Amino acid sequence: MKNIAAREKGIITGLLMVSAILICFYGMHSSVNGYTQYVAYGIYIAGILWCLYDFKKNATKEVSFKDYFSAGFKTFIVVVLMMAIFTYIFYSNNLQLRDVPIAENNRLLLLEGNKTPAEIEVNANQLRKIFLPMMTGIFTFKYLIIGALVTAVGAAFLGQKKAY
Repeated sequence: MKNIAAREKGIITGLLMVSAILICFYGMHSSVNGYTQYVAYGIYIAGILWCLYDFKKNATKEVSFKDYFSAGFKTFIVVVLMMAIFTYIFYSNNLQLRDVPIAENNRLLLLEGNKTPAEIEVNANQLRKIFLPMMTGIFTFKYLIIGALVTAVGAAFLGQKKAY
């Protein structure tokens, strides 16, 4: 079997994540913030660990933490890029994911009684403007942190020297 490069593993992992999210959201009608995100995270973690394990299996010399982290980084950075693009497109095409929470926020502000309807509408318009960059940024940051953490832990674990 042909050895798959770390970047290609990232593409495969990203495509699996996108597919899982789309199946859960459109096929199973689950919330994006429900178990769907955990399915995506599980695939993400499995993809990074697959890369690290495969790197160890195919290593011809003793490899260090830096080598493992480099391989994992090549995988997770591709996934992060794919997921940032997907998040932008997904939320652009599913405006109800933006509008429903904003409507709920407007209702709560109206019940509080501290703001006029005009102020509430200005607030809603500001939320609409920042929603897409905010969601893209939040998800990108989450995937970067999780990717770096899983890669670092996996690299530290696999890079341990065996004591005989």
